[in-house]
Amino acid sequence: MTDKVIICVAPTGALNTRESAPYMAYTVEEQAVEAKNCEDAGASVYHVHVRDERGANSGDPKIYGELVEHVRAESSQLIQIGGALGPVRDPDTGIIGYPFTEEDRLKALETKPAPDMFTVKIGAVELRIPAENYDTIGLRNSPKFLRQAIPTVMGKGLCLELEIFDLGCLYNAKILEDEGLFGPNGLSSPGCYMHYVMGHGGQPATMKHLMYMYEEGQKLFPNAEICVSAAADDCYPLVTTAMLLGCNMVRCGIEDSRRLSNGERAKSNVEIVENVVRIAREFGRDAATVEEATEMLMPRSAAQRAA
Repeated sequence: MTDKVIICVAPTGALNTRESAPYMAYTVEEQAVEAKNCEDAGASVYHVHVRDERGANSGDPKIYGELVEHVRAESSQLIQIGGALGPVRDPDTGIIGYPFTEEDRLKALETKPAPDMFTVKIGAVELRIPAENYDTIGLRNSPKFLRQAIPTVMGKGLCLELEIFDLGCLYNAKILEDEGLFGPNGLSSPGCYMHYVMGHGGQPATMKHLMYMYEEGQKLFPNAEICVSAAADDCYPLVTTAMLLGCNMVRCGIEDSRRLSNGERAKSNVEIVENVVRIAREFGRDAATVEEATEMLMPRSAAQRAA
């Protein structure tokens, strides 16, 4: 554990709307401003989704490329594309589904200019969406897909976030590590880390289950960096627990919870980031700067930035 904690902000999510979060940044221009504001508040990683002209969540590499350009013009935050691309709410019907194929998700890796980071989910999970117009969202990550996506992410020099939804995912990650998929140092290699995504149809979002996940992860990957997130009311208890356990990265933002730790609705992502920074400081930790986050997660990129 270091005294610094990396704060990743997920400022939009795939399903939020102006109705659910009036302050949400929709356009690439708005997201660039949001990135700068969140960086000033203490965030160093910016987890992005994009919208098409109808306002629906999109996987278009062209829109992602425009977003990367705009964000880099305003902020130095590390930009992370959510590689599952996320579920989609149809703006006309309100029905929620998951239209993206594994091929669509691989195409997101063609984004130019490239992001700094890319997420890859492991295993299969049925996402639990608390909504009336909910269609089944079964997210499958086939072994073939993982054996394509993971080497591609790492081969491009991007930081790989491996999303872990339950213990089965954790042990499947060990199988892939034993195959050499993450390089000679496995998941302890610079440029990759694991993200324990609690809830959402995977491992229950409780402190007990997080501690069990953490203990099992330490047995399998004792030197791997760990990020933790959880949804809605479980967000703050679990990111706090993660920081106390020694995890060096946590995630927050309206993709995960639109509330503050006191239960009040947040008025902005900045308020949410400030809330997590305050919690970290109460336990003797502080938010990592972008430079510190880069050094912790992507030392090769840190050297390039400094050159």
